[in-house]
Amino acid sequence: MKRKSSYGKWIALSAIALFTLLFTYSSLNLRNTDYGYEKQRLLNRQKELKETIDILSARKAMLLGLERVEKIVVRKLGYSYPGKGQIIKIYGE
Repeated sequence: MKRKSSYGKWIALSAIALFTLLFTYSSLNLRNTDYGYEKQRLLNRQKELKETIDILSARKAMLLGLERVEKIVVRKLGYSYPGKGQIIKIYGE
């Protein structure tokens, strides 16, 4: 009788251990899949942000172009080039 009882306990413990192992493996596999999706989402977002940075850098370079600044200063603000005898003073910080 004792032999059947210990055999039943061994099967029950083995079944519990197997269930625990399978459950742990499944949950880790699902978590790994979620991390993969999250990683891809972040990589896509990073790509979008790099493209935005490139666009904004090009726009900044265009806006700060010397030809454009010169046109604005001369046309809109009314500045002109210094004539003979005029001095340009540049103040530093």
